[in-house]
Amino acid sequence: MTDSRQPLRIGTWRQGLLTFAGVLPVSLVLNLALAPLLAGLLPHLAIVAIDAAILVAALNWVLLPALHWVTNGWAVRSRTSDHVDGERRSRVQESA
Repeated sequence: MTDSRQPLRIGTWRQGLLTFAGVLPVSLVLNLALAPLLAGLLPHLAIVAIDAAILVAALNWVLLPALHWVTNGWAVRSRTSDHVDGERRSRVQESA
C-alpha cells in the first residue's frame, strides 16, 4: 500500500492577514449585535457556539472566497509561481 499523504502546507502571512480581515468584522458584529440579543435567552456557552458556527460559515463560504477574488489570489500564491510569473514578465519585456 502506498502512502498517499501529502506534506503539511503551512499557511503564509498573507493567508493570516486575509483571515484576520475576515474574522474581525464578523466577530465584532456578532459580539456587539447578536450576543446581547441572545444573552437572556440562552446560556453563554450556547451563544459562543452559535457565534463560532456563524463565523466559520461566513468565513468558509462567503468572506474568504470573496477576499480571494478581490485580491486576485494574492494570499495563496507560492514563491515558485511568483518566480515563474516574474520570468514570464521579463521574457515578454525582452521580446518587446
